[in-house]
Amino acid sequence: MVKMAATLETPEAPMDWESLDLPKAKNSRPRCGDLALYDYWRLHVASKLIKKSLAQTLQTAALTYLGRNWPEHEKRLAIEARQQGKTPEALFLELCEGGDD
Repeated sequence: MVKMAATLETPEAPMDWESLDLPKAKNSRPRCGDLALYDYWRLHVASKLIKKSLAQTLQTAALTYLGRNWPEHEKRLAIEARQQGKTPEALFLELCEGGDD
């Protein structure tokens, strides 16, 4: 299943994404929670201005978030994995198996 690529002694090693056998997503189209009325209409208007659907705009927002914040989350993953005596790859897969929220 998971090749233990990064050792626990070197958690700063980049994750070995190719060693991961990712499970199929149960829901690859997650929904967001309720937005405040003003936020909803700002998102609606923004999507019209950029000529994208609301779903495309939300997808872009999610990808932008991951692009900006994933390095920090990956550091947090490495720290938690080290605390649990696991590799980051093993913890990543364990969290994936936990299912969708």
